Amino acid sequence: MDELVRFDGAAKDYGTKTIGPLSFSVARGSIVGFLGPNGAGKSTSIRLMLGLMRPSYGEVRLRGLDPVKHHSRALQEVGYSPELPNLQTFLSPVELLTLVGKELSIDAHELKERIPRLLETIGIAAYSDTKIGKLSKGMVQRLSVAQALLGSPSLLILDEPMIGIDPAGVVHFRELFRGFVSGGGTIVMSSHIMSEVESLCSSVMLIHSGRIVSKGTIKDFIESSLGGRTVRVELGPHDDSLLGKIRAIAGVLRVGASEGGLDVAVEKGRDLRGEISKEVVGSGVDLLSIGFSRSEFDDAYVSATRSEVD
Repeated sequence: MDELVRFDGAAKDYGTKTIGPLSFSVARGSIVGFLGPNGAGKSTSIRLMLGLMRPSYGEVRLRGLDPVKHHSRALQEVGYSPELPNLQTFLSPVELLTLVGKELSIDAHELKERIPRLLETIGIAAYSDTKIGKLSKGMVQRLSVAQALLGSPSLLILDEPMIGIDPAGVVHFRELFRGFVSGGGTIVMSSHIMSEVESLCSSVMLIHSGRIVSKGTIKDFIESSLGGRTVRVELGPHDDSLLGKIRAIAGVLRVGASEGGLDVAVEKGRDLRGEISKEVVGSGVDLLSIGFSRSEFDDAYVSATRSEVD
Protein backbone atom coordinates (compact mmCIF):
# COMPACT_ATOMS: atom_id res chain seq x y z
CA MET A 1 0.00 0.00 0.00
CA ASP A 2 1.70 3.20 -1.22
CA GLU A 3 -0.89 5.57 0.30
CA LEU A 4 -1.35 5.32 4.06
CA VAL A 5 -3.77 8.26 4.33
CA ARG A 6 -6.32 9.55 1.81
CA PHE A 7 -8.94 12.29 2.10
CA ASP A 8 -11.47 12.51 -0.74
CA GLY A 9 -13.52 15.69 -0.32
CA ALA A 10 -13.80 15.05 3.42
CA ALA A 11 -15.36 17.81 5.50
CA LYS A 12 -16.62 18.40 9.04
CA ASP A 13 -19.54 20.77 9.41
CA TYR A 14 -19.62 22.39 12.86
CA GLY A 15 -22.66 24.50 12.06
CA THR A 16 -20.91 27.83 12.54
CA LYS A 17 -18.03 26.81 10.27
CA THR A 18 -16.94 23.95 8.04
CA ILE A 19 -13.51 22.37 7.84
CA GLY A 20 -13.06 21.15 4.28
CA PRO A 21 -13.69 19.74 1.81
CA LEU A 22 -10.15 18.34 2.04
CA SER A 23 -8.53 16.14 -0.60
CA PHE A 24 -4.97 14.87 -0.20
CA SER A 25 -2.95 11.72 0.33
CA VAL A 26 0.12 10.72 2.35
CA ALA A 27 2.56 8.34 0.68
CA ARG A 28 4.54 5.70 2.52
CA GLY A 29 8.03 6.82 3.52
CA SER A 30 7.26 10.56 3.60
CA ILE A 31 7.23 13.20 6.34
CA VAL A 32 4.30 15.52 5.69
CA GLY A 33 3.97 18.79 7.58
CA PHE A 34 0.58 20.32 8.36
CA LEU A 35 0.83 24.12 8.52
CA GLY A 36 -1.78 26.69 9.35
CA PRO A 37 -2.92 29.29 11.90
CA ASN A 38 -4.76 28.30 15.06
CA GLY A 39 -8.30 27.22 14.21
CA ALA A 40 -7.47 26.54 10.56
CA GLY A 41 -8.46 22.88 10.72
CA LYS A 42 -5.25 20.97 11.46
CA SER A 43 -6.50 19.24 14.62
CA THR A 44 -9.87 18.44 13.00
CA SER A 45 -8.00 16.84 10.09
CA ILE A 46 -6.01 14.70 12.50
CA ARG A 47 -9.16 13.65 14.39
CA LEU A 48 -10.81 12.66 11.11
CA MET A 49 -7.67 10.77 10.15
CA LEU A 50 -7.74 8.80 13.42
CA GLY A 51 -11.46 8.06 13.26
CA LEU A 52 -12.11 10.13 16.38
CA MET A 53 -14.89 11.91 14.52
CA ARG A 54 -16.97 11.10 11.44
CA PRO A 55 -16.81 13.41 8.40
CA SER A 56 -20.05 15.21 7.59
CA TYR A 57 -19.45 14.24 3.98
CA GLY A 58 -16.64 12.89 1.84
CA GLU A 59 -14.36 9.95 2.65
CA VAL A 60 -11.31 9.34 4.83
CA ARG A 61 -9.14 6.26 4.52
CA LEU A 62 -6.41 5.22 6.92
CA ARG A 63 -4.30 2.30 5.71
CA GLY A 64 -7.03 1.68 3.14
CA LEU A 65 -9.80 1.42 5.74
CA ASP A 66 -12.57 3.66 7.04
CA PRO A 67 -11.11 4.70 10.44
CA VAL A 68 -14.59 5.02 11.98
CA LYS A 69 -16.15 1.77 10.75
CA HIS A 70 -12.96 -0.28 11.11
CA HIS A 71 -11.37 1.63 13.95
CA SER A 72 -9.18 -1.07 15.52
CA ARG A 73 -7.94 -2.49 12.23
CA ALA A 74 -7.25 0.93 10.73
CA LEU A 75 -5.24 2.02 13.77
CA GLN A 76 -3.00 -1.05 13.79
CA GLU A 77 0.58 0.10 13.20
CA VAL A 78 -0.43 3.72 13.89
CA GLY A 79 1.10 5.75 16.72
CA TYR A 80 -0.37 9.08 17.86
CA SER A 81 1.09 11.83 20.04
CA PRO A 82 -1.46 14.60 20.74
CA GLU A 83 -0.84 18.28 21.36
CA LEU A 84 -0.63 18.96 25.11
CA PRO A 85 -0.93 15.28 26.15
CA ASN A 86 -3.10 14.63 29.20
CA LEU A 87 -1.32 11.65 30.76
CA GLN A 88 -2.21 10.09 34.11
CA THR A 89 -0.14 12.08 36.58
CA PHE A 90 -0.25 9.40 39.31
CA LEU A 91 1.58 6.87 37.11
CA SER A 92 5.29 6.67 36.35
CA PRO A 93 6.55 6.42 32.75
CA VAL A 94 7.15 2.68 33.21
CA GLU A 95 3.65 2.18 34.63
CA LEU A 96 2.03 4.20 31.84
CA LEU A 97 3.87 2.39 29.07
CA THR A 98 3.10 -0.97 30.68
CA LEU A 99 -0.59 -0.08 30.69
CA VAL A 100 -0.44 1.07 27.06
CA GLY A 101 1.49 -2.05 26.10
CA LYS A 102 -1.17 -4.31 27.61
CA GLU A 103 -3.86 -2.47 25.65
CA LEU A 104 -1.78 -3.12 22.53
CA SER A 105 -1.57 -6.82 23.46
CA ILE A 106 2.22 -6.76 23.60
CA ASP A 107 3.65 -9.85 25.32
CA ALA A 108 4.63 -9.12 28.96
CA HIS A 109 8.18 -10.40 28.49
CA GLU A 110 8.64 -8.35 25.33
CA LEU A 111 7.21 -5.31 27.12
CA LYS A 112 9.77 -5.55 29.94
CA GLU A 113 12.55 -5.46 27.37
CA ARG A 114 11.01 -2.85 25.08
CA ILE A 115 10.09 -0.18 27.65
CA PRO A 116 13.61 0.48 29.05
CA ARG A 117 15.03 0.68 25.51
CA LEU A 118 12.32 3.11 24.49
CA LEU A 119 12.78 5.34 27.54
CA GLU A 120 16.51 5.42 26.78
CA THR A 121 15.82 6.25 23.14
CA ILE A 122 13.64 9.26 23.96
CA GLY A 123 15.94 10.47 26.72
CA ILE A 124 13.97 9.99 29.95
CA ALA A 125 15.42 6.73 31.27
CA ALA A 126 16.56 8.56 34.43
CA TYR A 127 12.92 9.43 35.18
CA SER A 128 11.42 5.99 34.49
CA ASP A 129 10.01 5.63 38.03
CA THR A 130 9.17 9.31 38.65
CA LYS A 131 5.48 10.17 38.80
CA ILE A 132 4.34 11.92 35.63
CA GLY A 133 2.90 14.76 37.70
CA LYS A 134 6.45 15.68 38.74
CA LEU A 135 7.90 15.71 35.24
CA SER A 136 8.53 18.87 33.26
CA LYS A 137 6.41 19.77 30.24
CA GLY A 138 9.21 18.68 27.93
CA MET A 139 9.58 15.32 29.67
CA VAL A 140 5.83 14.70 29.37
CA GLN A 141 6.06 15.51 25.66
CA ARG A 142 8.88 13.01 25.27
CA LEU A 143 6.79 10.40 27.08
CA SER A 144 3.86 11.09 24.76
CA VAL A 145 6.09 10.32 21.78
CA ALA A 146 7.30 7.18 23.57
CA GLN A 147 3.78 5.81 23.94
CA ALA A 148 3.18 6.56 20.24
CA LEU A 149 6.26 4.48 19.37
CA LEU A 150 5.59 1.62 21.78
CA GLY A 151 3.57 -0.53 19.40
CA SER A 152 6.27 -0.40 16.66
CA PRO A 153 4.03 1.63 14.31
CA SER A 154 4.59 2.14 10.59
CA LEU A 155 2.76 5.51 10.70
CA LEU A 156 3.28 8.25 13.29
CA ILE A 157 0.74 11.08 13.62
CA LEU A 158 2.26 13.88 15.69
CA ASP A 159 0.38 17.01 16.77
CA GLU A 160 2.93 19.69 17.78
CA PRO A 161 5.57 17.16 18.91
CA MET A 162 8.24 19.78 19.72
CA ILE A 163 6.20 21.85 22.21
CA GLY A 164 8.17 22.35 25.43
CA ILE A 165 11.22 20.46 24.14
CA ASP A 166 14.62 22.05 24.90
CA PRO A 167 17.08 22.65 22.01
CA ALA A 168 19.07 19.48 22.72
CA GLY A 169 15.83 17.51 22.78
CA VAL A 170 14.73 19.04 19.47
CA VAL A 171 17.96 17.87 17.83
CA HIS A 172 17.49 14.42 19.39
CA PHE A 173 13.87 14.14 18.18
CA ARG A 174 14.86 15.34 14.73
CA GLU A 175 17.31 12.45 14.39
CA LEU A 176 14.82 10.03 15.95
CA PHE A 177 12.12 10.92 13.41
CA ARG A 178 14.54 10.78 10.48
CA GLY A 179 15.68 7.34 11.64
CA PHE A 180 12.06 6.21 11.91
CA VAL A 181 11.39 7.18 8.29
CA SER A 182 14.69 5.77 6.97
CA GLY A 183 13.60 2.50 8.56
CA GLY A 184 10.43 2.47 6.46
CA GLY A 185 8.11 4.61 8.60
CA THR A 186 5.85 7.51 7.64
CA ILE A 187 5.10 10.68 9.63
CA VAL A 188 2.28 13.22 9.53
CA MET A 189 3.29 16.18 11.69
CA SER A 190 1.41 19.32 12.67
CA SER A 191 3.66 22.11 13.91
CA HIS A 192 3.98 25.87 14.28
CA ILE A 193 7.79 25.60 14.51
CA MET A 194 8.67 26.45 10.93
CA SER A 195 12.36 25.60 11.25
CA GLU A 196 11.51 22.05 12.30
CA VAL A 197 9.01 21.61 9.48
CA GLU A 198 11.59 22.86 6.99
CA SER A 199 14.29 20.62 8.46
CA LEU A 200 12.23 17.43 8.63
CA CYS A 201 9.40 17.41 6.12
CA SER A 202 9.55 16.16 2.55
CA SER A 203 6.30 18.00 1.73
CA VAL A 204 3.87 20.41 3.38
CA MET A 205 0.19 21.29 3.30
CA LEU A 206 -1.05 24.70 4.35
CA ILE A 207 -4.58 24.71 5.78
CA HIS A 208 -6.29 28.06 6.10
CA SER A 209 -9.91 28.79 7.00
CA GLY A 210 -10.78 25.13 6.76
CA ARG A 211 -9.35 24.39 3.34
CA ILE A 212 -6.02 23.41 1.83
CA VAL A 213 -4.54 26.40 0.03
CA SER A 214 -1.15 24.94 -0.82
CA LYS A 215 0.47 21.50 -0.93
CA GLY A 216 3.69 20.13 -2.34
CA THR A 217 7.41 20.25 -1.63
CA ILE A 218 8.85 23.02 0.52
CA LYS A 219 10.63 24.41 -2.55
CA ASP A 220 7.33 24.56 -4.46
CA PHE A 221 5.57 26.13 -1.48
CA ILE A 222 8.19 28.87 -1.19
CA GLU A 223 8.20 29.62 -4.91
CA SER A 224 4.41 29.68 -5.25
CA SER A 225 4.02 31.93 -2.21
CA LEU A 226 6.87 34.33 -2.93
CA GLY A 227 7.03 34.06 -6.73
CA GLY A 228 10.65 32.90 -6.52
CA ARG A 229 13.47 32.36 -4.05
CA THR A 230 16.03 34.56 -2.32
CA VAL A 231 19.74 33.75 -2.37
CA ARG A 232 21.72 35.14 0.55
CA VAL A 233 25.34 35.97 -0.40
CA GLU A 234 27.87 36.75 2.34
CA LEU A 235 30.81 38.71 0.94
CA GLY A 236 34.14 40.26 1.79
CA PRO A 237 34.77 43.94 0.97
CA HIS A 238 33.15 44.92 -2.33
CA ASP A 239 31.80 47.95 -4.21
CA ASP A 240 28.48 48.66 -5.91
CA SER A 241 29.76 47.52 -9.32
CA LEU A 242 29.21 43.91 -8.20
CA LEU A 243 25.46 44.56 -7.79
CA GLY A 244 25.19 45.57 -11.43
CA LYS A 245 27.03 42.44 -12.60
CA ILE A 246 24.73 40.17 -10.60
CA ARG A 247 21.63 42.04 -11.79
CA ALA A 248 22.71 41.23 -15.35
CA ILE A 249 22.51 37.47 -14.74
CA ALA A 250 19.53 35.99 -16.59
CA GLY A 251 16.82 35.03 -14.08
CA VAL A 252 17.77 37.55 -11.40
CA LEU A 253 14.79 39.68 -10.37
CA ARG A 254 16.27 41.99 -7.72
CA VAL A 255 19.55 42.56 -5.90
CA GLY A 256 19.63 44.34 -2.58
CA ALA A 257 22.39 45.14 -0.15
CA SER A 258 22.12 43.55 3.28
CA GLU A 259 24.36 43.35 6.31
CA GLY A 260 27.51 41.51 5.26
CA GLY A 261 26.49 40.94 1.66
CA LEU A 262 23.60 40.78 -0.79
CA ASP A 263 20.08 39.37 -1.07
CA VAL A 264 19.38 38.18 -4.62
CA ALA A 265 15.78 37.41 -5.65
CA VAL A 266 15.64 34.87 -8.50
CA GLU A 267 12.87 33.68 -10.80
CA LYS A 268 10.63 30.76 -9.92
CA GLY A 269 12.23 27.42 -10.76
CA ARG A 270 15.76 28.86 -11.10
CA ASP A 271 18.79 28.00 -8.97
CA LEU A 272 21.39 30.62 -9.77
CA ARG A 273 23.81 30.01 -6.92
CA GLY A 274 26.47 28.72 -9.32
CA GLU A 275 26.22 31.71 -11.66
CA ILE A 276 26.24 34.16 -8.76
CA SER A 277 29.27 32.47 -7.22
CA LYS A 278 31.19 32.66 -10.50
CA GLU A 279 30.41 36.37 -10.86
CA VAL A 280 31.55 37.13 -7.32
CA VAL A 281 34.80 35.16 -7.59
CA GLY A 282 35.47 36.53 -11.08
CA SER A 283 35.18 40.04 -9.67
CA GLY A 284 37.93 39.30 -7.17
CA VAL A 285 35.56 39.52 -4.16
CA ASP A 286 35.82 37.00 -1.32
CA LEU A 287 32.76 34.71 -1.26
CA LEU A 288 32.23 33.80 2.41
CA SER A 289 28.97 31.85 2.00
CA ILE A 290 26.03 31.44 -0.34
CA GLY A 291 22.66 29.75 0.14
CA PHE A 292 18.93 30.27 0.14
CA SER A 293 17.74 32.74 2.77
CA ARG A 294 17.03 31.15 6.13
CA SER A 295 13.90 33.26 6.53
CA GLU A 296 12.27 32.52 3.17
CA PHE A 297 10.13 29.63 4.49
CA ASP A 298 8.79 31.90 7.25
CA ASP A 299 8.24 34.66 4.68
CA ALA A 300 6.39 32.24 2.39
CA TYR A 301 4.09 31.14 5.22
CA VAL A 302 3.28 34.74 6.16
CA SER A 303 2.69 35.65 2.52
CA ALA A 304 0.41 32.66 1.90
CA THR A 305 -1.72 33.19 5.00
CA ARG A 306 -1.93 36.95 4.43
CA SER A 307 -3.08 36.47 0.82
CA GLU A 308 -5.84 34.16 2.01
CA VAL A 309 -7.00 36.73 4.58
CA ASP A 310 -6.87 39.54 2.02
